[in-house]
Amino acid sequence: MTKRRSTKKRLLLAAIALTIGTTLAALLVETTLRVFDPIGQNYDREFTIYRTQAVQYAWETLPPAAPGSLPAGLDLDGRLYQHRPQLDLDLGSFRLRTNSLGCRGPEVLRPKPAGVYRIVVLGDSVAFGWGVDDEHTFVRRLESEWNTAHPERRLEVVNTALPMYDSNQELATLRELGLSLQPDLVLLVYVVNDVEPTRDVIEAALTGIAPPDDLARTLPDDFWSWASRQLAGVMPSTAKLLAANSDLEGRVAKVLPAGARYEPEHFGRGVRGWPRCQAALLAIRDECTRAGVPLLVLDHSLPELTSLPPFCRANGIDLVPLRFSKADHRLGIVNSMLDTHANARGHDLLLQRLRAALDERRLLPR
Repeated sequence: MTKRRSTKKRLLLAAIALTIGTTLAALLVETTLRVFDPIGQNYDREFTIYRTQAVQYAWETLPPAAPGSLPAGLDLDGRLYQHRPQLDLDLGSFRLRTNSLGCRGPEVLRPKPAGVYRIVVLGDSVAFGWGVDDEHTFVRRLESEWNTAHPERRLEVVNTALPMYDSNQELATLRELGLSLQPDLVLLVYVVNDVEPTRDVIEAALTGIAPPDDLARTLPDDFWSWASRQLAGVMPSTAKLLAANSDLEGRVAKVLPAGARYEPEHFGRGVRGWPRCQAALLAIRDECTRAGVPLLVLDHSLPELTSLPPFCRANGIDLVPLRFSKADHRLGIVNSMLDTHANARGHDLLLQRLRAALDERRLLPR
């Protein structure tokens, strides 16, 4: 009997020790994630600063609207937001400086000086260069490296990109600003955001009413997403680490018909966004054609929009792949686990591929 009690006592003490050890280990992981931030939680903090301090919204100067209504005079087909001009804002991991036009980068003269070859860049956070200083972005490096090697013909890049822009915002930017800058070339950096309607997000934020989405689906959990939800309230940093390991594409595949692959243009908001995107791309093509300016679309969509290449071929839009491969990702080319925008090394790769595409098409100054 004494031996049995002794065994039970040892098992109880072992269970208590294991519980305490596990708890302490979990607290250590949570503390380490919060203090040293190895997974990039700074991304959320920095984006909050960005959207509250760096962005100027189209409705800021309009009279307040009644609840559930849009402000009178708001043009939903115009530029819904842009950068505040003359910014010098430290976001933490990078600095954002804008010129008098609200574009990231140095001042731009109008009219365009003689002898300048000007490229206007349209896009979202990828072209903007989230997470790195302007001089490290692939579009600015294209400019600086060209001008160092070819001082006799100045190249100038105007980066009009803003995070969360879709194709409609890019069209509005081209019409309201881009063409007035007398570009010699227009580059559009295409990402999945192009089929995720910015207008829907704005309307929902202003009215509190989300657009109907008959194709919205609740994704099934895998272990990582389930564990993340369980810990979100008590260990938020650990929950983010677990969520980052979730296989999102695998979870999406479970709600698709057998044999179907995940294509953003045919899923969720992409079903509404893809037709809008196609119309915007055609309008951008037409605006550039009328202005006599070449247009090159750089496809950085991931997951890939399989409908984009045939659409561009059928409509005379020059498209070149610019996305990262799985092999590229093994080189450490993103800012962090939670922020998958390109870091300086990633921008090296983007620059190499952009230069190759421009050289092949003879689109750089001669």
